[in-house]
Amino acid sequence: MSPDRQSRMRATRFANLISPLFPLLAFPIRAVAQTPGGAAPTPAPASSTLGGAIALGVGVAAVLAAIGVGVKLYDLRRKRETEILSLQAQISDALLLDASLARLPIAVVASGSRWRRSAVAIAVTGPVPTPEVRDAVMRLVEREVSRRQPGARAEDRLVVDPVMGKHVA
Repeated sequence: MSPDRQSRMRATRFANLISPLFPLLAFPIRAVAQTPGGAAPTPAPASSTLGGAIALGVGVAAVLAAIGVGVKLYDLRRKRETEILSLQAQISDALLLDASLARLPIAVVASGSRWRRSAVAIAVTGPVPTPEVRDAVMRLVEREVSRRQPGARAEDRLVVDPVMGKHVA
C-alpha cells in the first residue's frame, strides 16, 4: 500500500473519530436536576452561568487548537514524503538520461524520517558490468544528490556482474 494511501486512510479514521463530537459543540445541552415534589427549579446564579460559558469556550478552543496542530503535523509529514519521492524521481531520471547507463537495471530508493529534518538516505541497487561503470553511477548519483539535497547521503549497493556486460550492449 502506498504511503499516500496510508496517510489518507489515517486522516479518514481521524475524521470519523472526531465527527460525532461536532453536534455536541453546536448544540450544548443544559442539564437541569429534577426536584422532588414538583417544586419549580430555582434559577442558577449568574456567576455559575458565566463560569459554564467560559468553560465551554475554553473547551471549544482547546479542541480547535488540537485539530489545528494535528492538521499542521499531517501537512508537514506529507510535504516531507513528497520531497523524498521527488528526490528519488530526479535521481532516477538523471540515470535514465545518461545514454551509457540508461539500459542498466539500476534502482534508486530514497528513505528518511517522515517527521524530522534528518538526512535522507538514497540506496542505489542493481547489477553493473564493471567497477568503472559502478564508479560512474555513484559519481552521477552523488552529483545529483549534492545539487538537489546537500544533506542527503548515497549508499552504494551495486553489484559488479561481469557476465552482465555480455548481455547489455
